Amino acid sequence: MKIDGSPTSTDNRVGMEACVREVVKKVSHSLKPNSHGILCRKPLLDQDYPEVSDIDIVSIWDQPDECPERRVVDFRTGRVFVDVLWTPLAVMVDPVKAARYRTLPHMFLESEPLWFRSGWVENLVDLIKLHAHDKVVWEHRLHSHMEFGDAALNEAVANLDFPEASLFFLQAAHSFYLIALADSMKKSVMSLRTKPMGKLRRMAGDVGDWLEEMFVEDLHLDVDPPPLLRALREMYRLAAERCRGSPPLGMNPRTRGHYLYSISPSEMDYREMVAGAMIRRGDRFNAVFYIRFWAYCISRCPVVLEASRQGRKTSFYTPFRPFRSSLEEACPEIIDELALILGGGVKNEAVEASIERTSLFRDSVSNEMGKRGLCPTSSADHS
Repeated sequence: MKIDGSPTSTDNRVGMEACVREVVKKVSHSLKPNSHGILCRKPLLDQDYPEVSDIDIVSIWDQPDECPERRVVDFRTGRVFVDVLWTPLAVMVDPVKAARYRTLPHMFLESEPLWFRSGWVENLVDLIKLHAHDKVVWEHRLHSHMEFGDAALNEAVANLDFPEASLFFLQAAHSFYLIALADSMKKSVMSLRTKPMGKLRRMAGDVGDWLEEMFVEDLHLDVDPPPLLRALREMYRLAAERCRGSPPLGMNPRTRGHYLYSISPSEMDYREMVAGAMIRRGDRFNAVFYIRFWAYCISRCPVVLEASRQGRKTSFYTPFRPFRSSLEEACPEIIDELALILGGGVKNEAVEASIERTSLFRDSVSNEMGKRGLCPTSSADHS
């Protein structure tokens, strides 16, 4: 893999794709003993940043919880980063219900099948894809995206004592609303929580320039990213030191999986590499968005670890108490770096204005879905 972050020529891209296919074959073989089925993202290379592509693999397993896993394969062309998402077979057995579930059907729609242990599991995947755009199913899924966005918006309001954190929750709200919009347009929804700008700009071609303008203004993305990346590395060092030698006992399996994934050194190496490529390309909005997301993930590691020590079971991504107080208890030494990354001294008045504009962004997304004949509704609305 070419990992220096410079633009990739057509010849290099073809060569990279051939290497990636070899790695996919090798990793798939290692997954088979614990898997019922394996799929891989298509296209193999990231549309916007092929030079720093990782490999996204979905592996269906018997365990009851989803679990992410980062693997690094030493290949003749360098390190290849592989992202494995272990997905429970149990959530798939009712394909109509599974098709309603957030991004689950999109993982299958945006992947190519590599191997199945049985035709029964392969048929389940096909049925989930088949039902993904049944109107009732589709509208329920859109409702779920919007509901998650609303929950994040509420977190922004609840954390105004830490305006930088409040601004991050507005970023999360925009992500979920953007996922709903992409879903309603039958566009790719993957990576919209981490590096959305390329897909957002392609959507803006269909809905108007307001999409990018509101997104950037609401989230204060027009800042210089290199200092944020340096702060991310320091913040990771401090958080990893706090978490070192402390096994995450007592966490539920899903939280434990995301904790181990986010605190791993190889994950930090990869995220730093991708952010560096964005900076070199001059894509500062994407870089700022991406760095902020991973700063939040790193900040959650000492928080959920401390919660597990106290016997509390928590979600990895969803805060269970005010954000600042949880950090002051678990890892106060990262607060300054985190504040710089998430908002760099943004004032309450500015965040409150962004909260109001986020509601307008939500309304604009809802209007666009309505133009497509879609009205996000919960399953209760259809009973």
